[in-house]
Amino acid sequence: MASLGLIEEFINTRMADGDAIASVPDLTSWLTARDLVPGAATLSGADVARATSVREGLRALIAANNADPVPSPRGDGLSPSARDDLAALTERLPLIVDVDARPPGLVPRPGLPAVDSALARMLATVVLAVADGTWARLKACREPSCRWAYYDQSRNRSRSWCSMDLCGNRAKARAFYNRSQP
Repeated sequence: MASLGLIEEFINTRMADGDAIASVPDLTSWLTARDLVPGAATLSGADVARATSVREGLRALIAANNADPVPSPRGDGLSPSARDDLAALTERLPLIVDVDARPPGLVPRPGLPAVDSALARMLATVVLAVADGTWARLKACREPSCRWAYYDQSRNRSRSWCSMDLCGNRAKARAFYNRSQP
């Protein structure tokens, strides 16, 4: 889970009240604080667009980890093309196997721009999480107005909401209301 914590944080940079990586300074600050780019890195608006696209693609991928597909009513923030956009971007974010490392591991291809290297490192984390079986536990809240990422630590992997107190309660109250209507 430790490595997926970064992916969870990255996905959750989009919040109900804003976007923590919406500008060049915001993205630079977020990546620098997590040692993903050097402090002297110069980023651009195109870097912000790529990072946002990777984030939304990852959000779409984790939505598929829920037991039932997360419904995507219009306006819930899940773009139908997010997975396709992510697939296209992965061509720009190549990973290689570093055989000199102990143990060998996936790393960004040398020479990538700082943001692309950071994004490729996050995608390497996804690949490793798939391999070790933890990826399926990273999910998107089923509440359409939320879609917050969370790590499902329940024994049977059946958690549906980021918080039972908030989103789970809203969903259950809505279901109760709908059942009680004639």
